[in-house]
Amino acid sequence: MAKYIIKRILQFIPVFIGVTIILFAMKTIVPGDPVKIITGGKQVTPETELQIRISNGLIEVDDEGKPIYDENGDTIPTPVWKQYLTYMNDLLHGDLGQSYTRNMSVSEILLSKYPYTVRLALVAICIEAVVGIGAGLISAIKKYSFWDVLVTLVTSVLVAMPAFWLGMLLQLFFGVFLKNVTGGAFYLPISGAGGSHAEFQGWVYYILPAVTLASVSTAYTARIMRSQLLEVMNQDYIRTAKAKGLSRRGVIFHHALKNALIPVVTYIGMDLGAMLSGAILTETVFNWPGMGYEIYRAVTQRDWPIVLGGVTVIVVVVMIINLLVDISYAFLDPRIRFGSAKDKG
Repeated sequence: MAKYIIKRILQFIPVFIGVTIILFAMKTIVPGDPVKIITGGKQVTPETELQIRISNGLIEVDDEGKPIYDENGDTIPTPVWKQYLTYMNDLLHGDLGQSYTRNMSVSEILLSKYPYTVRLALVAICIEAVVGIGAGLISAIKKYSFWDVLVTLVTSVLVAMPAFWLGMLLQLFFGVFLKNVTGGAFYLPISGAGGSHAEFQGWVYYILPAVTLASVSTAYTARIMRSQLLEVMNQDYIRTAKAKGLSRRGVIFHHALKNALIPVVTYIGMDLGAMLSGAILTETVFNWPGMGYEIYRAVTQRDWPIVLGGVTVIVVVVMIINLLVDISYAFLDPRIRFGSAKDKG
């Protein structure tokens, strides 16, 4: 197991470098002068513009931090490869750069936003795991029954429904319609994450965004759970367990379920990584102060340090989640081992 984990971590290095190269290349290709973004398009003195370019590593400087000029007396732009190496060096030291528009470090911005994304993702993944696996179990156990048809119908609708549209429907029903019908006695918040002076307190703000975020994934989880359990129930070892006189409940929960859960755990794990990356559509619809909405705002404002820092964090989180999912296979199925071919022999 230790060798496998080390091998996977080493595989992360080229993936991480490749992603950062692509992101940095996109930053240079997209039009827009960082100085104009930082200054908000306002006219500044040449001295101020020079200092901005120096502080953001856009021009070459000497050992004393003074600009280097060419034979024509113009400043020398820093090559892209050199900017990338500087960015990677800062990144390895935990420095994600400085925001163009916020006058704050990117690390500080993301640290203030990421806890909201994590909490929303955890609530959503709990909904997905409990409801999705439960619905899939019921659908498989009661095959072709009313409950099976109901689960199939609901999951088909959810799969075909865009998450942002479902979110707006939930806002209209639970936030507007119920408020009007009950005279304000019962309704749910449709925007923001609450606070000390908010109308609602606690986890009420998480209900609608979490349901929206988990909706499509829950449908897929239920479908995968149903198909895998039905497939496993036709295996030879399940027939043997039945022949030994084990109850149907014992066969399902003690023999079939673990093997059927492997693809489900894979999907839920990958989905958790996506949720922890920040669900841009869901967070935007509900004005959720998470990292997804922050990256969306940064893209619209061309605040590339936030975009680069946010996506870098996303890549690291997804790689860690994928590693944890792979390790979990050995606990679900004892036949799975992570040794080499020589070990297996």
